[in-house]
Amino acid sequence: MVAGLRKLSGVAGRPLSRPAPPAPASRTFTLPDLGEGLSDAELLEWKVAVGDTVSHDQVVAEVETAKSVVALPSPFAGTVTALHCPAGEAVRVGAPLLSVAESEGGSGAVLTGYGTRAPERWATAHGHRVEDVEASEVRVPMEAAAEKYLRAHRETPAVTIWADVDATALLAERASSGVGLLALLARACLTGLAEFPEFNSRVDTDRQEVVRLPQVHLGFAAQTPKGLVVPVVRDADRLPLDALAAELRRLTDLARQDALTVGHRTGGTFTLNNYGVLDVDGATPILNHPQVAMLGVGRITDRPWAVDGRVEARKVVTLSLTFDHRVCDGGTAAGFLRHVVDAVGGGTAAEAGTAD
Repeated sequence: MVAGLRKLSGVAGRPLSRPAPPAPASRTFTLPDLGEGLSDAELLEWKVAVGDTVSHDQVVAEVETAKSVVALPSPFAGTVTALHCPAGEAVRVGAPLLSVAESEGGSGAVLTGYGTRAPERWATAHGHRVEDVEASEVRVPMEAAAEKYLRAHRETPAVTIWADVDATALLAERASSGVGLLALLARACLTGLAEFPEFNSRVDTDRQEVVRLPQVHLGFAAQTPKGLVVPVVRDADRLPLDALAAELRRLTDLARQDALTVGHRTGGTFTLNNYGVLDVDGATPILNHPQVAMLGVGRITDRPWAVDGRVEARKVVTLSLTFDHRVCDGGTAAGFLRHVVDAVGGGTAAEAGTAD
């Protein structure tokens, strides 16, 4: 009987072992792409420590890009097992930030930008003075975006062409339809991209190929209290005019509230830039890498214009196209710009020019 009991209790009298509970799955949160074409960010502050319990979407760190300070919410819930870099260190996109022993599935958290900090805050965080001890000098730190702009200018053979156009008809359409100018200009760009897909592409330098993209994710410049932001309308080419106008308004409001999600901060394939709100006629911008083209819109002003053989005061705007010369020649670029000009003013452009 004793032997039988031993058999029931385990081999050679040892108790039967129970399976150990599985260890929680360990997940590593890596630095996501935060937009603006930048490849890294500075980790400003950890909000958690090893051993802390975190919940879905709980902010675990603050990082700074050239454009904004961004709160990073955890996509995992569980216990923090490792912090992979110290505060104050530059972190590459895709590099590990922290590891979590998960207690449940991920959440698909989103990131919210807080806008660019004042130079004084940056200097304080780095132990530098903004104003030099010399009374005759004032020194401010150069933003990280400066290197991005230099690299883009050095590596991209960008050319700008422009044309003046009578926008009187465009203003009349705005008044009659109730749709904003930005939506009407966006529609002109989208129909132009359908006809000239070269400008909705990117350059694969490793393979020396131009990659034409199947969808148009339209970026547009929006002025906010914290500076310029470029929200992205996903699949803009699939939206009817009313829906496009509503999405432009919605994203503009989110940008002004510093509430754009990553999906609407990144991934743009073409940018519409309205310089008119800055009260200037035009510019020769640096392209938003990896995009290959940008349409610029200047201010609309009263100017003398020839109409049916007589001079009238008309509402005139300068439209400009900046493009990567590797994707096409000047004739194709002029064709795209002409398409937009015709959509805006019915083919009344004049005074065309180029700059490189």
